[in-house]
Amino acid sequence: MDTNVKTDDSSNAEEFRKMIEVEVLKIIKDLAENGLTPKERIQEIAESTLNLIKPGMNIEELYGSAVKLDDRHSELAPVVFKIMKEYEEKFEKKALVHVSQLVKEGNFDKAQDMVKKVLLFKSLS
Repeated sequence: MDTNVKTDDSSNAEEFRKMIEVEVLKIIKDLAENGLTPKERIQEIAESTLNLIKPGMNIEELYGSAVKLDDRHSELAPVVFKIMKEYEEKFEKKALVHVSQLVKEGNFDKAQDMVKKVLLFKSLS
């Protein structure tokens, strides 16, 4: 069963990474089409994104890196907002359901670890 969970987590992380990349590409496309952003700036945004968001990262790593996208490139603030919202809706709520299940099963240590993770990522956003 652990193998399925890992595969599930990996595919969720891959899906999350692709969503981040697509959202950044939409911004880059808009910036390029409006002609007001220098080519060098657009290239910096693309390179920064590729440096922060890498294949093989788990969901926690992706989220931690993704919330930094707009640190140097304010143009990506809408992407960061969407990522935070998506993470909260999809992954945080799922984690809380999982915590409830762990408590019902008497796995208090695992439940506590999961709650700590959720709180950690809430503090990042």
